Amino acid sequence: MHPLPTLLNAAVAAGLTLVAGGSGTRAALAALTMVGIHASIGALNDLLDERSDQGRTEKPLAMGELHPRTVRTIIAVSATIGFGAASLLGTDCLQIAVAGATLGYLYDAGVKRTWLSFLPFALGVALIPLFAWSAAGAVIAPAILLLSLAAIPGGSALALQNGLADYQLDRAAGTHGIVVRIGQRTTLALATLLHAIAFAFVLFGTAASALSLALGATLAAGGLIVSAGGEAHRRRRGWELSACGLALYAVGVALSTSA
Repeated sequence: MHPLPTLLNAAVAAGLTLVAGGSGTRAALAALTMVGIHASIGALNDLLDERSDQGRTEKPLAMGELHPRTVRTIIAVSATIGFGAASLLGTDCLQIAVAGATLGYLYDAGVKRTWLSFLPFALGVALIPLFAWSAAGAVIAPAILLLSLAAIPGGSALALQNGLADYQLDRAAGTHGIVVRIGQRTTLALATLLHAIAFAFVLFGTAASALSLALGATLAAGGLIVSAGGEAHRRRRGWELSACGLALYAVGVALSTSA
């Protein structure tokens, strides 16, 4: 599981819900939905990859520190919490949460070993603005729809950067997702292009402030630089840094929409 991205998604969902006019309670439920569903997706991934993860010290299950039964319990409890919180926000939020969770579970079940390994993450990121606006009970503005559209290339870039961090491990384990298939250099170039496309969507299609765009672009570019080389743990910081950049785009667009 990735604690920082999970908490970042939860914070973005809660923040966007508040900006859209939702109450603190609804924002908290939006965050809880994100944490619960992300935890269930991450735990399922670790359960299914128990054998291939052998030797990875950051994986408690593979290291024998957790029993598979415990992980199954974590999956069930966290999913129940996530879907339960979404159901309290209404039918639309529950449907979006189910769609996002399904994308994650499909990734765990085998999509991560295909050319489409980036797609579940990208589409999942694109659902966050829609989920937050629905959580607030607000009408989804055109700028929010465009933000979700921009999140597809942006989320794809993050998925590729994440793949760069796990490149050596995935290659050794026989997990031939898109990054292993096309190589590190091509992956980095593609991620850079996708970040540029996401930035262009937000720059030319919304009224986001220059400050949010400048800071977001700086973080996204900095993340790409960090993703370009070094050990796996350093590369993980790269895609997390770029994710913070995309989060700033989202906040900028949301604030401009509610102004």
